[in-house]
This record gives sequence, C-alpha cells and structure tokens, in this order.
Amino acid sequence: MQHHILINLFALFGVATAVIIICKFLKIRYIIGYLITGVLLSPNTTGYFADMQEVEVYAEIGIILLLFTVGLEFSFSNLKRIKNYVLLGGASQVVFTIVLTAGLIWLLMGPSIEESIFWGFLYALSSTAIVVKVLQDTNKITSPHGKFILAVLLFQDIMIVPLMLFTPILAGAGDGSPIMALAILVGKMVLMGGIAFLLARYIIPYFLKEVMKVQSQEVFLIALLFLVTGIALLTEKLGLSLALGAFIAGLIIAETEYHRMAISCFLPFRYVFMAFFFISMGMLLDYEIFTTEPGWIAFWFFFALLVKATAGMLAVKVLKLEWKTALAVGFSIAQIGEFSFVLAQSGLKYELISENNYQIFLAVSILLMSVTPFIVGKAEHIHPTFTKLLGLKGNEG
Repeated sequence: MQHHILINLFALFGVATAVIIICKFLKIRYIIGYLITGVLLSPNTTGYFADMQEVEVYAEIGIILLLFTVGLEFSFSNLKRIKNYVLLGGASQVVFTIVLTAGLIWLLMGPSIEESIFWGFLYALSSTAIVVKVLQDTNKITSPHGKFILAVLLFQDIMIVPLMLFTPILAGAGDGSPIMALAILVGKMVLMGGIAFLLARYIIPYFLKEVMKVQSQEVFLIALLFLVTGIALLTEKLGLSLALGAFIAGLIIAETEYHRMAISCFLPFRYVFMAFFFISMGMLLDYEIFTTEPGWIAFWFFFALLVKATAGMLAVKVLKLEWKTALAVGFSIAQIGEFSFVLAQSGLKYELISENNYQIFLAVSILLMSVTPFIVGKAEHIHPTFTKLLGLKGNEG
C-alpha cells in the first residue's frame, strides 16, 4: 500500500506514452491523447482508479501547477505591446460570449438566470494550450489573427481567477447577501494584492538573491517550489483558492530579474503538468454518455462552436479589423478551455450544473478540442467561403 501513489503514476504515464505514440502515428494531437488516456483509466471505464476523490486530487494538483506556469509566463511588457487587443478585444470576447450563451440558454432551455450565466462562464474560456501549439506549429503566431488570438487567450487566462471566485457568489453560497459576499471577496482580493505587492517588491527578490549565491539550479528550483506552495497555502488561508495562489506566485516571480531562469527550470515540467491535468480531466468523463445522450452532445457541440465563433468575430469587429481576421479568430477560439473544466467542477459543487449536464459538457469539450487543430490550421481559408456565402467584402475594416 505504501507504493500506491507511485503505482498509479506508473500506470498513468505508461498508458499515456503508449497512447501518445499511437496518436503520433495517426497524426492526432498529443493533448487529445492525454484525454483518451484519462478516459481509458477512468473509474467509469476500467475501474483501475476506484476512488473518484483520488482522481479529483490529481486534477487539483494539475491545475495548481498549470496556473503557476501561466502566471510565470505572463509579462507586463508583452501586455503593453498588445494592450488594446488584450483589454478591449479580450474583454469584448468574454462579455459577448457570456451574454450570448446565457441569453440563448435562458430563452431556449428555461433554467434559472444564475445557471444560464454560469454556462456563459464555461463557454467564455478557450484552450490556450491547444491553440497556441497549433499557431506555433503552423508559423501563424505573428500573423494578424495570431496576435489577436494570443491577446484574447491571455485575457481569458487572467479572467479564470475572478470567474472562479465569483461562482460561489452566483450560486448564493454563504449566509449573507450576494452584495455582502461580493464585498468580502473584493476585500480579500485587495488584501492578497497588497501582500503580493510586498512580496514582489521587497521579500521575494531578496530571498531569491540569497538563494542565487549558492549558484545551484537545483536549490533555485526547490526555492521556487517552496514559494509556490507557500503563497498557495496563504491564499487558501484567506478563503481564496490554492490555484489562485499558484497563479499569483507565478506573477510575482515573473516580475523579478530571475524570471527567465525560472521559466527555463519549469519549461520541461510544463508539459508534465499539462499531461497530468488533461489525463485527470479525461478520467472524470463517463464514456457511456456518448451512447445515452448523443443528441444533446451533438446539439451542444454545434451550439458552442457557433456561439463562440460569433462572439470572437464580434470582438474583432469592435476593434474595426477586417473580416478575414474576424473569421480566423472566431473559429480558432471556438472550443472549450482547459480552465472551463475547473469551473465546471466548481459549478457541480455549488449545484449550478447537474451531474448529467456535467458529463455532456465534458464530452462536448473533448470533441471540440479534438477538431480544434484542424480548424485553427485552416482558419485563414475560412474567409473566402464566407465572403461568398454572406456577401462580405474582403477589404472591409
């Protein structure tokens, strides 16, 4: 029993290796392979992992580490170069997606307004890992639509924090009024922001400077892990989330003079964190949902694709860019994001989403992620077809 966790990790990465090799041969993206690995090892499939709580622990570890690397790569200097795209374009995309999704679901399905808004939260986020990888592979990262997509994804990665924190308030969790809960939340965020400022300005740079005197990369890496866990536990003590603490830790270290070394230390592990996260998400899926709810899965697949593409195009047109860019951006971000899985688990906890709808959501998310590499790779070719169908002018700004 003492080797229980080690045996589970052995099974996880062993099956993942075999599946990824097969996916590589079939020219399927590695992230899809991780999800397939998770489905194969799911308690709902093989029963190897009989304890679902253990799977959820793995998922939480994955998201904490993933959010740290996201924060670590966040740069205010890079943000300034595309600040209009990030602030105006990113905010427009998130708002348009939430409003369109919540409005249509409320009108068509008739759930409560809180549930409808929560579905908007889930749809507002796109897959940074998949989209950025495809843009890099196709050398489109510096194209007009590539820059806009990066800006939107960056804004979404930031928005996961307030969306996660606002979900319990949306569900009416707690004894006080929503306004009071929101005020307390804002107070906690301000307090954490003040602590983060002090850590970033005075404490952590001095601490890392002393660590660097040892001139050991191993010691530096251990010190970083100490900081991540410490800040994560601090945010949890304040009633916030561990994942938020990991994100803040990444942000703080990114602002020090040692951020490049930190990135070089963690970059090899980033893919392990990502694999860990996607495998755990696949393990939460019950494959039988594909046989019991195929109609609803198909409906929500096309609903999400069209709503997200529309919201993305509207966000581009807010900045008065041409339709070619709008179409490429809209369809490139028309999938469900990694952090939407985390939000969905929170919604399940606070009863904003039913267990059956949660499984449908997971199924739709995996299908959308599966087709994303093809869509992003062909995004620039969507424009000629749409100009003929809709009568749009290619040079329209």
